[in-house]
Amino acid sequence: MRAHHLAEWRLDDMEEKDLVIIGGGPAGLTAGIYGRRAELDLVVLDSGVGGGQIANAGLVENYPGFPEGIRGMELAEAFRQHALNTGVALNVLEPVQTVSKEGNVFIVATSKERYVAPAVIVATGLVHRKLGVPGEEELSGRGVSYCATCDGAFFKGRRVAVVGGGTGAAMAALNLSDLAKEIYVVTKRDSLKVAERIMETRLEKAGNIEVVPHARVEAIKGDQKVEGIDMEVDGEKTHLAVDGVFVEVGKTPQTSFLESLPLELKKGYVVVDSAQMSSVPGLFSAGDVVYGSPKQVTVAVSQGTIAALSAYDYIKSRV
Repeated sequence: MRAHHLAEWRLDDMEEKDLVIIGGGPAGLTAGIYGRRAELDLVVLDSGVGGGQIANAGLVENYPGFPEGIRGMELAEAFRQHALNTGVALNVLEPVQTVSKEGNVFIVATSKERYVAPAVIVATGLVHRKLGVPGEEELSGRGVSYCATCDGAFFKGRRVAVVGGGTGAAMAALNLSDLAKEIYVVTKRDSLKVAERIMETRLEKAGNIEVVPHARVEAIKGDQKVEGIDMEVDGEKTHLAVDGVFVEVGKTPQTSFLESLPLELKKGYVVVDSAQMSSVPGLFSAGDVVYGSPKQVTVAVSQGTIAALSAYDYIKSRV
C-alpha cells in the first residue's frame, strides 16, 4: 500500500514503509498492533528497549483488567510481547535524529537507517527534566537518580531526598518508602500537589516520609558519591545529609527532531485534531507528547489506537 514519489536513486539507500512509528511505549506499541492488524508494513523505532516509562512505575492500579494492580515493568513487557506477537517490527536502541518531508512522503533518519513512508506517528513521550544545579551531572549515577523504581534498591536503609512537588515526586517517595530509612520530599510549594487523593493518604501513613516545603535545592554535594544537598528553606541556607537524590521536577516532550517540519507545537507538545493528526498532513501523534494529554496510560492506548486507524485511512486515500 505504498504511494511514494521519490526518484528511484533516492530510494536505493532508504527502507520503504507504509508507516513509521516513533516511540515504543504504550501509545506507539498500540499503534503498531492496530497497524499490523490492518496489514501495514511498519516499523516502531525506540531510543530505549521498548515498553515506555510505564516500566518505571511501581504498582499500576488504574489500568482496567488488573483488579489487584500490575507492576509497571510487567505491563510494559506485556505491551512489548503483544506487539511482537502481532508481527510488529520493534527496533530498539534506535533514536530518531530527524524527520523531514519531501512531496508526499516523510524521511525518518536514525543513526542506523533512513526510512521513507507516507505516514508517521510520533509517540515519543516525555523525558525527565533536570534540576540544573551544581553536582547534578557530576554525581549522576553516583547517588543522583531519575527513577526510584529502577534504583531504589541501592538505598535500602539509607536517607534519601526526592526533589519535586507533584505526582511524580509523591510516587517516587511511596516507591522508596519500603526501602529507604528516611525520605525527605523537597518542594518549593506549600505541600505536594498529587493527582489522586489516595496518594495523600498513603503519604500520611508511610511513617518515614517528611515533606520539606518552601525549599529550593542549590547544589548536590559529595566526593565521588552523593553526601547531601545544599538548600534554601524559607529564605535560610541549610544542608541536608542524604545518600541519594531522586529528581522528579517534571518532564519535557521529545520533539526536537521535528524542528524541520512546519509543525504546530505548544510548549513543545504536538497539537492534534480529533483524528490525532497534526498540522502536517500525514503526521499523527499519540500519548504524553500530545498537547493537553492527561498523561495516563489508558489515554495513551486510546490515542495510539485512533492514530493508527487514522493513519491507515490517510494512507489508503493516497494509493
